[in-house]
Amino acid sequence: MRTADGERALRLRALNAYLAKGGAVTEARLIEGPEGLWTIWLRLAGRQGEFLVNRFDSDAPRAYKDVALAIDTIYRDMKYRGAIVISTDRDYDAPAS
Repeated sequence: MRTADGERALRLRALNAYLAKGGAVTEARLIEGPEGLWTIWLRLAGRQGEFLVNRFDSDAPRAYKDVALAIDTIYRDMKYRGAIVISTDRDYDAPAS
């Protein structure tokens, strides 16, 4: 599925169905946005490109305040056992507002 801005996204319920049918996550990436919320990006076996994980019933990104919870979700719920790349778009040098 593609979002309006051209990025590839996948609802959590579609991901759960994909995994239940034997699909697998091949790569995982966590990105911290400017507001401090984390989003999950995945590569899937047999699919090209990287997918932003959206909410279960919405096209809005599934965001996490706690990076540990996001990591736990990837390992436990998505059954991924590889390395997770973690990056940030947040500017930690900017003065607090």
